Amino acid sequence: GSLFFRNPRNRIRCAVMATGAAVGAAGALAITVPQCAGGGVGFINSPENIVVEAIEGLVQSHSHLCRLDGYPEVKVVLRSDWVSPKNAHKVAIISGGGAGHEPAHAGFVGEGMLTAAVSGDIFASPSAYSVLAAIRSVGYPGGEEQKKKKESPGVLLVVKNYTGDRINFTIAAEQARSEGIPVEMVFVADDCAIPKSKGVTGRRGIAGTCFVHKVAGAAAEAGLSLKAVKEEALQAAQCVASIGVSSTVCHIPGRRKSSRIPEGMIEMGLGIHGEPGAETIAKRPVTRVVGDMLKIITDESKDRGYMSLGGGDSVALLMNNLGSATALEISVATRDAIRRLEEKGVRVERVVAGPLMTSMDMAGFSISLLKLPSAKSERERMLYRLDSDTNAPGWPRGGGERPMWGKLVRLEQEDPCLFQRPAQLSHTGRKMENVLHGVAQSLKEAEESLTEWDLKVGDGDCGATFKRGAEAALADMDGYPLNSIPDTLESIAKSVARSMGGTSGALYQIFLLSLCATTRQQEKKEGADSSSSLSHLAFAFDEAISKIASSGGATEGDRTMLDALIPASRSLQQSSQLERELLPALELAVLAAECGAEATKEMDARAGRSNYVPEAVLRQTPDPGAKAAAIWMRAALEAYKKSSS
Repeated sequence: GSLFFRNPRNRIRCAVMATGAAVGAAGALAITVPQCAGGGVGFINSPENIVVEAIEGLVQSHSHLCRLDGYPEVKVVLRSDWVSPKNAHKVAIISGGGAGHEPAHAGFVGEGMLTAAVSGDIFASPSAYSVLAAIRSVGYPGGEEQKKKKESPGVLLVVKNYTGDRINFTIAAEQARSEGIPVEMVFVADDCAIPKSKGVTGRRGIAGTCFVHKVAGAAAEAGLSLKAVKEEALQAAQCVASIGVSSTVCHIPGRRKSSRIPEGMIEMGLGIHGEPGAETIAKRPVTRVVGDMLKIITDESKDRGYMSLGGGDSVALLMNNLGSATALEISVATRDAIRRLEEKGVRVERVVAGPLMTSMDMAGFSISLLKLPSAKSERERMLYRLDSDTNAPGWPRGGGERPMWGKLVRLEQEDPCLFQRPAQLSHTGRKMENVLHGVAQSLKEAEESLTEWDLKVGDGDCGATFKRGAEAALADMDGYPLNSIPDTLESIAKSVARSMGGTSGALYQIFLLSLCATTRQQEKKEGADSSSSLSHLAFAFDEAISKIASSGGATEGDRTMLDALIPASRSLQQSSQLERELLPALELAVLAAECGAEATKEMDARAGRSNYVPEAVLRQTPDPGAKAAAIWMRAALEAYKKSSS
């Protein structure tokens, strides 16, 4: 299910469809996915090898990365260009922890960030042996000669505040110091979910650690001493605060999936290893969720007081996808976080958004605020560190300085429409208005059915697309020149162009503009009343459908909207040749469209997204585009009949 929405009607729906053995029997590609305990599935080879295989994939994808040869006990990714005369004076930055948080930590290895990352198994601290191996491998960037002289520029360990990480990194640091490598440590404890009075362990280190990685890495890349690099990293660690929220608990491959969070609820303040949150609350629009999270971060009560923030303060904002929240959801949450901070008078100087420190497939996000120093020189220095370039594959590019003014570029308006609603509607105008109301209302009511069909054979947007077009037409109708059929068709085409995206919107715009052009030519030759004759209607309808077919490349039998429109057109032409009355001819045409739409259940798809859907699924579902055409045609007929009675 979706994570959070401001309004459920605004969501873009998506579905994952499992077709099982029937699909394989129908000739579709059948694959076997490893089953995990508890019935979950994952695209892995085995739970036991997932971490080492993932590290190999990362290293093989990036030329600047390599790994230590110590599998499976030692899982260390490091810069392949580190041992070099140009780096001989530079401090190495090492971080790490359990796997399952990717791209952290190995994804942050690169020039300007981490020198090496040490990984444990999923959610398990790396051993002191592994951390020590990493320190030894990067402690002498100048090479063997520097090592012989014991002239290491030093190593800074950035450690998240978890007991296992603290102990193992500390043991490794002590051992390395005894070997002559200068080692300093900075612990990050940015989680605001836990009150100060709870326990002796203290706050957990979560996504705000990524800010510390970036600041420390940039300072080290600039050639600062170990003492200076530690000071900058410590300053960042002391100024960062975070909290997370999720609607699901993460799933660890090979283990049973937890159902701790009930449907319709979310947990606030849960940990990045799936630890229970501080509270469970009902789902609500994300703007309220973000507001609650920011209140916790900036709560100045005695038991919290992690970050004081007010008007005139400046922050960098990190919006972290915890695993399976969609990019759309993260962008909506980012927008709301920026808006709420700026409403408090806080300047949001930088924004970093995306999956940075995940929790496997957790459907949630976390917010981290880095409060920037009030002193101008220190603030500019910290911003410079955040902006400094890095080739670490997991760090988002292109954030940079945010302008403090609007980001709107003026829309070049079309020439003002020459059409307007007549002061008084003619008989034709009243009929047009009634028909358009009927069509628009029918498409709004059909949204759920169209969406349901399209989720099975398409991308799930058919219902929403037609509903947007219908709502735009209703909103614009007061400006339609309803007494003129061709002018009204042109106006509707503009409404469709503005509101309906995708293939359907484009094809209906072509359809309406073709009807408009043909009808206008007919009226020019034979007068305004000629466009409502059956022969002219049949001709204009056929011309418009030909334009759709030539533009989209489909024809009858390809399982598209044309499977409703072409039978209707053929029926109109036959009725015209037989000189039927208009109303009976329209009845037959609509019936032909409905039969054609229903017949799509038995058709093979040769066009559109249905072309990729297994045959077994197609046999149970009509084409939503064809059904939409039949629905609006039926509605137009019924409204026309009422207007004519």
